[in-house]
Amino acid sequence: MIESTALRYFREVTLRGSIKRAAESLRIAPSAISRQVQGLEDELSAKLFERGARGMSLTGAGHLLYRYAVESQDKLDRIRVQVEEFDSLQRGHVKLATVEGLLASFVSDFVVDLSKDYPGISITVTTAGTSGVAEMVGRHEVDLGLVFGRAPRRDLIELARMRQSLCLMVAPDHPMAVREYCAIKDLAGLRVILPDLSFGIRQEIDRACAKANVELDLYSETNSIAFLRTIAMKTGIGTFLPRDSAMPELLAGTLVAVPLRDKRLEATQVTLVQLATRNTTPSGLRVAQLLVEKMKERKS
Repeated sequence: MIESTALRYFREVTLRGSIKRAAESLRIAPSAISRQVQGLEDELSAKLFERGARGMSLTGAGHLLYRYAVESQDKLDRIRVQVEEFDSLQRGHVKLATVEGLLASFVSDFVVDLSKDYPGISITVTTAGTSGVAEMVGRHEVDLGLVFGRAPRRDLIELARMRQSLCLMVAPDHPMAVREYCAIKDLAGLRVILPDLSFGIRQEIDRACAKANVELDLYSETNSIAFLRTIAMKTGIGTFLPRDSAMPELLAGTLVAVPLRDKRLEATQVTLVQLATRNTTPSGLRVAQLLVEKMKERKS
């Protein structure tokens, strides 16, 4: 026990009005309580109770000690609640939906760190396009979502944003690979493979090309970011992805990222979202907090 036995017995005697009734309440021998109360009086060199025919009543010194005992119990109760909350933050299961592009680096790194620092928290990760992620969050199927661009639904709240500038991704031997950057007008007629229309990346590329009156040579489209990377690596066909979406290939030198000089495409971002009306579990709150912190680190 964190609280001393003597103080607990003293408080019980005060509440019950006699050592006998306190002993019955605590289910211990009256002599044990008497010894503890006598020990307190000896330690404080003060009489704590007036003993009379109607029971025991506090002296002035006893009132001071009782006030301290009650305040100590309140503080201890608050500590117990905080400890329980802390423990619940360390344990639980959280469901996260994310656009696939973040799996290659950001989400995988996050899950690895989470498993090391919070082994009591397990996490399920599901991938979908931005609209699919938003739908899963909106239907309470997941706790948190990572979407490309801004939150696409009004019932979602944005917890954090992280810059994910789009780049042209090509194989090292592609003619565009040697360029420091390229403008949208430089992409006219470029043979590309694109994510399908459910992806925020595709929507941003289509808007930028339409605004610049540029037409791409669309070879194929897919709902798989991994397939985009593979085709770009093995052919002369380009694609568009944030760096995080192709980090393993960029580090290995099997893909080259050419920055796009376009204000809109340079400002693209991913957003951590949550349903506004959802009651989040303590472990969900902790994972959300950790994601927000990691997104801030990537921004700096």
